[in-house]
Amino acid sequence: MTQKILFGTYTKKASKGIYEAILDEDEKRISTPELFIQLDNPTYLQSNSAGIVFAVAKDNDLGGIASFSGKKIPKLVNTQTAAGAPPCYIGLDTNRNLVFTANYHKGTITVYKVDTTGKLTTVNEVKLTGHGPLPEQDTAKVHFTDLTPDKRLVVCDLGSDKVYTYDISNDGQLTLVAGFETAPGFAPRHLVFHPNGKFAYLVGELSSHISTLSYNSETGKFELLQTLLTIPDTFNPADNGVAAIRISADGKFVYVSNRGHNTIAVFEVTSAFTLSHSGYTSTEGEFPRDFALDATENFVVVTNQNTDNATLFERSSTDGALTLLQKEIPVPEGVCVSFARFN
Repeated sequence: MTQKILFGTYTKKASKGIYEAILDEDEKRISTPELFIQLDNPTYLQSNSAGIVFAVAKDNDLGGIASFSGKKIPKLVNTQTAAGAPPCYIGLDTNRNLVFTANYHKGTITVYKVDTTGKLTTVNEVKLTGHGPLPEQDTAKVHFTDLTPDKRLVVCDLGSDKVYTYDISNDGQLTLVAGFETAPGFAPRHLVFHPNGKFAYLVGELSSHISTLSYNSETGKFELLQTLLTIPDTFNPADNGVAAIRISADGKFVYVSNRGHNTIAVFEVTSAFTLSHSGYTSTEGEFPRDFALDATENFVVVTNQNTDNATLFERSSTDGALTLLQKEIPVPEGVCVSFARFN
């Protein structure tokens, strides 16, 4: 069996856009990535089963999102851009045919309606305010916008140390229902939910912490249960920045990438749904901004931004450990790993 991997990149140096590669599950190898979509700074992307790719896009002084159709030879459907920096995250709501973006530089959440062809229409934008105690937290900096298990929208604002929960209407209007405040300087970046929908795991980029939160689906509220370091206590958090977080489908293991320490931190989920640290695995490169588990969850692919390489690991479902398989997969300026939801 094979799976298609899409890599999002910066295009400041050698990269030309989004690259594709093939994971051969039997050979346990990834093919040499090839250019799939030429696009400026597609730093994050998502795809759906219909073969539509949604990607962050930059066009001179405009930033926004672009959609492409075609599983083999993708063609641009349309773009939705505005003045200023592009967003940094894309979330999909397939039931309501909505797409969400988080804009770090503008502090905004933007909502798009999408039709069956992949055409995007902007239907809503919400601008957040606030700040935190650190120099990097001078204003609201939205880094994540995606669905909760009960189909609300959860938003991480790195700048104000807050996580927001919104109700979503079918036409993309957002109604704030709850807010959670982290410790000062935590800088919430991304989170994942446990499969039971009652707990979430939140990473703080600037603090190098991970928190276990309980989630109340009736109220949309989060409550703090536990906080741990994602790096050794001998390593200076100022030299590290937490990036991506993933959870296995069985809810037993949580993985976090450390940019600076250049590792994937592995955590085991306890019987109380808190976390227990179980080890670090070198990403065999520098600045691992993103990684992903494949559909079988037997493999993990990491992309290292500063060393222009991706790394393939085999994953144990028993103890969560990662074993190196391949480390010199050329991905220029790689910052996003996304297994395609189409063949």
